[in-house]
Amino acid sequence: MKEFLFAIKSTKNTPDVILDLNENRLSIKGVSYPEDADKFYDPICDSIRSFLNQISAGFSLNITVDYDYFNTSTARMLYKLFAIIDTKAKDDRYNFDLEWMYESDDFDMIDSGKDFDYMFKNLSFNFCEKQLI
Repeated sequence: MKEFLFAIKSTKNTPDVILDLNENRLSIKGVSYPEDADKFYDPICDSIRSFLNQISAGFSLNITVDYDYFNTSTARMLYKLFAIIDTKAKDDRYNFDLEWMYESDDFDMIDSGKDFDYMFKNLSFNFCEKQLI
């Protein structure tokens, strides 16, 4: 049986957000330009913070960030989310791998990922080009 800390279904302006406890995976996928980014992302950040305070040594979390588009308010909230995870990642008893998905011609998305990678040294960013079907 699948166990989720949370699973938020996407809307026309917010992404799917899933923390799957069976697979130790956090996934954020879609577009993000919510009318109130704090209202959408603060509960996610609070849940992640609370969850990370309960994990034990050896815990590993795979994070996939797969936006088609996000606005500056979302970037601010991503900074907040990554800062929470980065703080826990300072302790080498935990492992956090982050896949930053991008399309080959989306230079803004690539640059945004590189900016976050530069800011959060304790997170392992892996840049993954989306495979077009």
